[in-house]
Amino acid sequence: MSASKFVLPAAFAHHYEKLGIADGVLRDQLEITAGNISDLGRRTTEQSFLLGEHLVAASELLADGLFDKWVKRRCSLAARTARAYMSVARNLGEYRDDLVDLSASPTVMFHLAHAPHDKIRDAIAHGEEHGRLRVLDVKTILGDGDEGKVKTSRGDLHGAGGVTGLKALIAVKTRDGLKMFVMHIEVIVQAIKSALDQKRVIKEALAREVEDLARVARMELESLAQFVEPDSDLRRHPRSTQFPNKTEWAVVNETLQKLGLFDIWPKSKELPGWLRDEVLPVLEWAISKERKPKWPLAQSVGKMVAVDDVVELTPEAEAEQDKEQAEASVETDLDRFTERFGEALERATGGLMVVSRQTPKVRKQVVAVPTLAADEAADGLNETLQDEVASAPAVTA
Repeated sequence: MSASKFVLPAAFAHHYEKLGIADGVLRDQLEITAGNISDLGRRTTEQSFLLGEHLVAASELLADGLFDKWVKRRCSLAARTARAYMSVARNLGEYRDDLVDLSASPTVMFHLAHAPHDKIRDAIAHGEEHGRLRVLDVKTILGDGDEGKVKTSRGDLHGAGGVTGLKALIAVKTRDGLKMFVMHIEVIVQAIKSALDQKRVIKEALAREVEDLARVARMELESLAQFVEPDSDLRRHPRSTQFPNKTEWAVVNETLQKLGLFDIWPKSKELPGWLRDEVLPVLEWAISKERKPKWPLAQSVGKMVAVDDVVELTPEAEAEQDKEQAEASVETDLDRFTERFGEALERATGGLMVVSRQTPKVRKQVVAVPTLAADEAADGLNETLQDEVASAPAVTA
């Protein structure tokens, strides 16, 4: 499609007016780029490269500050996420075919985009050997070579002792950890939005994009915001504390947990509604830049009463909610135990044995075993033979 034949839709004209972009030719070029980005849909490895290329082209037409506003307003992409895709296109071009063959996720490529070439080759070799390339694998590979670099650039930060040194480490962990958590949530949100834009949400394809990343984001959230306590059942294995019941961050944590367990996702017909009405609002609330973002999920009106202009749950609804949260807490503890046991078993057996998460089918209990028809027929035959023998005349020698 040539820029000379393109007509800017009136629905998008107000975006450019608010951004102060009056040049008609520039508007057309940007709108064509926005259309190409929208047409990409689901973020496969190849599409991630294409998206980065389109964003690079748009960035060359606009100043940095204006580009950030345009990509947020017109493409629904955070500036940080957009620049991550641009880094993929700029820095990983020579490894494009290898990464496409491995079906590398966007997050994997975000980590590789700023890595040394030898580390990128090591990561690709690892992926080829194991058949896939996970985020945790890449972090492990990159971590070996970053230690000396971090030590030098941060003034021997990991060698400073005392409370002051510990505070410095915590500050770095909080700053960098928060950035990574926000970026991971942004990638998950964008993947879900792309899936919802399609005619049909394909569960398996979406799971490949967000399941592992949701588990990472949940661990990051617990690491950033929770303390550690002994496990009540397995005292030798400490665990993260729980967010208080009935709090918004508890819902965020549970949402990430459910996203990270494909087996408990809603059925295909119910999946779009769950993603649109529950998952997206909760995740967007979690990374909102507003000072006091409004909680997006409303309680059921039928389970509320007004007391002095304050909305409260009825006693029945509150009891039901406490029961559900108690069941969810038990399920969460069981999932954590299963996950730890499965990881230990897989390491100990070299991957030969794993713990299955598949729920066994519920079998119907039979109160009493009915008499088999064959048994009834046999009993009747025996009775008949006995009667005939009794009535037969006696035979004497």
